Amino acid sequence: MVKAYAPAHITGFFKICENVNPALMGSIGCGMALKDGCVTEVNLADETSIRINGTKTDAPTTSYVVSRLAREPVNVSSSFNVPIEGGFGASGSGALSTAFALNKLFCLNMTVMELGKVAHEAEVINKTGLGDVISQVYGGLVIRKKAGSPGIGIIDRIPVPDDETRVGYVTLGKMSTKSVLKDPQMVKEINFYGQKAMNDLLKFPSLDNFMSLSERFSIETGLISQKAKDAIKACKAEGGHASMAMLGDVVFAVNEFGALSNFGKVSVSRISHGGARLL
Repeated sequence: MVKAYAPAHITGFFKICENVNPALMGSIGCGMALKDGCVTEVNLADETSIRINGTKTDAPTTSYVVSRLAREPVNVSSSFNVPIEGGFGASGSGALSTAFALNKLFCLNMTVMELGKVAHEAEVINKTGLGDVISQVYGGLVIRKKAGSPGIGIIDRIPVPDDETRVGYVTLGKMSTKSVLKDPQMVKEINFYGQKAMNDLLKFPSLDNFMSLSERFSIETGLISQKAKDAIKACKAEGGHASMAMLGDVVFAVNEFGALSNFGKVSVSRISHGGARLL
């Protein structure tokens, strides 16, 4: 049995970068990797099965990774401590941790970039994400400057002191990444306002500016729900910075997030300054 971990990832804003080659397709934007995430266990089996939080499922994104890397039937069991379809890059962390574990189990001798490329392609092909994997490989507060898989895409990071990394979040509902990306008008809005936010972040790359631009992006694109608007407003009234996770009906805030408790159960994590790894 082999275990591996990959961090969750919250995207604040993004722009979709289309390409027929899955390794070149992705997104630019900015987001934070969280210590909360996914732990995957793999072991040899008589037939392949995939379980998410104990429940057997098709899990097409993880299944793609298994089809590419497994040399024999395997049991794959992924445990998440973040919501599924909540804007936490769960499919990416599941695919990436699975790739790391299978690499060890079958002695494939693949590098981190090679494993990240398989997980990234799994996300793009199954339309479950665009830029989470490259951020989950590196960790930190990540600026995705050029789209593509790890080894192709280009990232930078905003330095964030450990005492500024407490992240509180509350789940208000679910949102399907696939359904949003199928809407041509929504994609147009995302790309226009995503590029605008990116330009403004690069002028002044900081945690505070990231949070402000993320909030602005959620409002300008119309992706934000009324309840999420109310939660953000409540945090700001107490001097905090809050925004909506992309793509999910989840509000996250840094440091001052007591007001979120009025909207549901608040979970607390920290920015993961390291990426995926074997356990």
